[in-house]
Amino acid sequence: MKRGMRIVWTVLIVFVMAMFSACAHNPTPLSEVAKAKSEEQPRVPNEYLVTLAPNVDEAIIFEYYRRFGLKYVHDLEEETYLVVVTDDPGPHEMEALIEEESRIKLVQPNLVHWDYR
Repeated sequence: MKRGMRIVWTVLIVFVMAMFSACAHNPTPLSEVAKAKSEEQPRVPNEYLVTLAPNVDEAIIFEYYRRFGLKYVHDLEEETYLVVVTDDPGPHEMEALIEEESRIKLVQPNLVHWDYR
């Protein structure tokens, strides 16, 4: 009986260790997973969410995105703004433009979360 219990415990321990090691292995960083999901989801054309660093004036949005025909800039919450442009360059171009800029933390397309039609 003792030998049987030892085998059961050994198998159980090996199984639990395998499960933990499988869960801990994440081959892609979370930022890449989020970016891939945002590329799969439909987005609102010409609309972006721009998040600024703390204590940065919204004038920086005009500085970087004026060339795309800023139609509307609306303060949503804290340092996040809804930016609507007339000449949409696409999410990659909007992000590439501020790659070296520390005053703009994040630019992302305004995603469609549900279709209310």
